Amino acid sequence: MSSDAGAHARYQSRKKRRVHIYIDDIEPQSKRMPEADRDKFQQAIAEQLTLVKRSTFTGGVALKIELGTTSKNAPQAHTIAKNLLDLLGTRRPSVSWQRQHLLYKDDRQIQALSVSCRHGEPYPSIRIEARPFTAMLDDLELATEARYSIETNIDYLYEQDHEADWIKTFRDLKDNEAYKRQNLGNDLYNAYLKMTRWYAQHALLKSSGATIPVLGSMYGRPQATATGLGKEIWAELLGKSKLRLQVGELPITSGSSTMFKQKVLNEIKAFKKRWDWLINPLVIAVALEVVIRPDPTTPPAVLHDLDNIVRDYLLPRIIPEFGTVSDHRWTIDFDELQRTNPELAASWGANPTPPPGTKAGVTRYEAWRLPAVTNEPGFVSVALVADVDANGDLMDQIDESIGIWASSHDRKSRY
Repeated sequence: MSSDAGAHARYQSRKKRRVHIYIDDIEPQSKRMPEADRDKFQQAIAEQLTLVKRSTFTGGVALKIELGTTSKNAPQAHTIAKNLLDLLGTRRPSVSWQRQHLLYKDDRQIQALSVSCRHGEPYPSIRIEARPFTAMLDDLELATEARYSIETNIDYLYEQDHEADWIKTFRDLKDNEAYKRQNLGNDLYNAYLKMTRWYAQHALLKSSGATIPVLGSMYGRPQATATGLGKEIWAELLGKSKLRLQVGELPITSGSSTMFKQKVLNEIKAFKKRWDWLINPLVIAVALEVVIRPDPTTPPAVLHDLDNIVRDYLLPRIIPEFGTVSDHRWTIDFDELQRTNPELAASWGANPTPPPGTKAGVTRYEAWRLPAVTNEPGFVSVALVADVDANGDLMDQIDESIGIWASSHDRKSRY
């Protein structure tokens, strides 16, 4: 069981403990969802839980929600998620189910949360995946060990250095604009600047997120690592990164919410001062990644739900300040594409972008709650993460890394 084959077998066993729910006949909506649709949603949850012989989660949960909306006036993803998270808890009186609660008893059980949404879809969809958080940590540990071999590969290191060169190139174009324009001409300079801005933003914001090994280290997984650094040190390093928004401790006392909101605005201002020359305007789609460690003195009664932290404190300030969009299609200049490549533009259809009212947002947000550490302060660390590589959230990346690792060992075994 300590072999690679044994580790993979345990992973496959953990996968069987996941709950997968798919609903394709209910429009994802906010709290304005009609009562009949609320009952229909919960009944669908109950039936699918019964089908897989799954009862209510009683411990920590890692939850992933993927939404597809069809409405021209669809609400933002985080308002839809708030409604669905509530409906996944306490059963409504008219819903037939043998328990008082559906997927979990309280959404405070959610220790890792990922929410994504695509607007303007041809049909509505709600996809939910839930797994015990202990299983999530075991998956994270296995993925961490798998990533060590990938991220120490010489080709991987070269790729990272090569991407960072785009930032230097873009800075050089900005700092020496007059000279570059004279040598390249205005048209070529503008086109080159536009291209390098895209690659430079991608390089910067791709590296702002927590990698799988760093996330695993902050949870103390694996127990013994080659670095010898404890989880507190890794959390401290993340909290000092200039590529992230560091907004301090969550409010836990009456009246402290206003001060925390101001901290968020102050940190956004400081971040933009450092990077505005590169990220204004944003020309790539971004997701939001949040790592939270509560203060050890936080009473359980005032422990913030992960979704509340993102919805109440972060998104309302980050979206307008950075001009983030909910879909990568908003970052494509379709008028220019029509001029330069009519055939490709036609392949996108007559209305390539989602409904206009859904433009503001992020492609995805995810939040991870670290365990509190005695005598260590809490923090909230936020990253705008480039979302243009179809890599998915960290949960997807964990599964993908394990898949690559397993395939590699299968090939070696056959050899």
